[in-house]
Order: sequence, then structure tokens, then C-alpha cells
Amino acid sequence: MRAKIAVFEELPYRDNGGQPLRGAVVDAILPETRGRSRLQALARFAVEHIDEKVAALLPWGEMPFLLCMRDAGMAGARINGILSGLAVPGGAPLVGSRTFQITHGQISAFVAIEQARKLLDERDADACLVMAIDSLIDARSLSWLDDRMRLKTSDVTDGLLPGEAACILVVSKRPIVEGALRLRGLGLAIETATPSNEEPFRADGLGAAVKAALAEAGVQMHEIAFRLSDVAGESYAFEELVLAQLRNMRQTRPEQPVWHAADCMGDCGAAAGLIQFAWAEQAFKRGYAPGNLAALHGSSMAFGGRAAAVVSA
Repeated sequence: MRAKIAVFEELPYRDNGGQPLRGAVVDAILPETRGRSRLQALARFAVEHIDEKVAALLPWGEMPFLLCMRDAGMAGARINGILSGLAVPGGAPLVGSRTFQITHGQISAFVAIEQARKLLDERDADACLVMAIDSLIDARSLSWLDDRMRLKTSDVTDGLLPGEAACILVVSKRPIVEGALRLRGLGLAIETATPSNEEPFRADGLGAAVKAALAEAGVQMHEIAFRLSDVAGESYAFEELVLAQLRNMRQTRPEQPVWHAADCMGDCGAAAGLIQFAWAEQAFKRGYAPGNLAALHGSSMAFGGRAAAVVSA
């Protein structure tokens, strides 16, 4: 993503017009692996990439587990039951006794982190485990998007390219490892205007979410060095991102770049939020972040959920 290398290729699926679709797949998963089996494979690869030294520092089995999933109204394979038997490096079970499902699609990661903060305050827990899994490389998801003209096809140029991902995040009151990301502010809101209704579009939802995140962080919009977003190709989403910035910017600044992971790996659905947190964490750790503060944005276009977060090293 830092090098802007896209991994799109032709998929074994066709649009409603019979033309082949393009998207970004995880190469390690065989094309014939589909549905729940594909989600299970994504989850397994994410767990296998946990560093053993980091794994040894975490209280596996004792951490509340928050699973981020697609919106309940979105078509596609379901995650229920696919995590049973998964073990982290060292043999400890991934999922403990306290499990929560977050079904808010693209903003699920933000909702999960907000819930994790409450769990850390209310319960005797040192950390919470957040996991997000989703794949739009699924016939049901692709058909659902195509029917609503949200998929980039031979007939629709203003659409998204599908992707897939699985991510794992640990939320704790104190840093567990060196270089941890610090959450400075978080905001959640609802947008009533959608691409499918006639309400005037003013980015009220995302603007309010950004405003709440900035207020909690105690910073102004012009102090944000760079922004990350889950925008995946639809002009409606790009317009919203600009409007949300304008509604909160009170002082000009030379530049405020916006990073889009979807430019490289497509729309990863419920995993898109955690990808932003992971990219911001790596940017600060590796020293290529253009400043000390980053703003993250999440939009569930079809269902109205909006979210924002302010983070720093």
C-alpha cells in the first residue's frame, strides 16, 4: 500500500451483463475455496501471522473477543462457527468465553473499539481482542452489489472493486508492545441520506462523527497530518469525504493527504476499518507518516453508519 501497488485481477465471476469482474484476492486461498470456507481460510492466515513474541505477552482465553462482521442486511457468507478450533502460536485458543458480534459492516471496527473501551472500564480485563473478517469475493455479495449498481462493471464505471481481508487488533489501556497506536478520539453517527434515497446529501453523518472524534482528542481538523479512508471507488463516497473535511476545517493547512487502502486491495467490507488502524500503526512505526496525528474514516454507505477516529503514535 505504501508503494501504491494494486493487486487486481480477473475473478471467476461475471456481472449481470455476462462480462468478467475484477477484484483483489488473497493469492494463498484457492479460487475454488468459497463461502464460509473462504472466510475460515482468511481467519486462519491472520492467526498464523501473529508474532510468537507478541502472542506470549497476551492473556489468551481471558480477553473479551469482539468479532466484526458485515451488516446484517448485506448478502454473503456468514462467519458463525468458523473460528472454532483456531489456536494462536503457542497453542492457546483464539476465542475466549466472552464473545461479542459486531454487525455494522465498514464501521464495525470503530464500534468494536468503542465497546472494547467500555469493557476495559467496566470489567476486570487487561485487554480486548478485536477481529474483522470479510470477503466480497462471493457470488451472493457480488450479485447484491451489482443489483444496486454499486459494483464496477462493464456498464457501471462509478463503482467499487471487491476485495477480502482478515485483521486482528488488541485494545488495551496500556501499551503491550513497543510502537503501539494510541487512540485519541472516536466518533460514531448515522447518515440518513443514502445513494438509494432522495434526501439531500450534506455528509451530516460523517461530519458529525469526525467532529466528535476531534473533540475527544482535543484537536482541530487543521492539526491532522493525514487521513485514511475506506472509500473504494464510488464518487458518492469521495464527495462525502471532502464534505466532512470542509464541515470541520476552521483553518487552512498546506496539505492533508488521504490514503485509500482500497486503491490497492479493493473494498474489504467489515475488515476495511481495521486495515486503516493497521496501516496507521505501520506508518508511525516505520517513520513514513507525514505527521503525528491521523484521522480514520468509516462509512457504511447502504446502511447509514458513519465513524471516525483520531490516532497517534
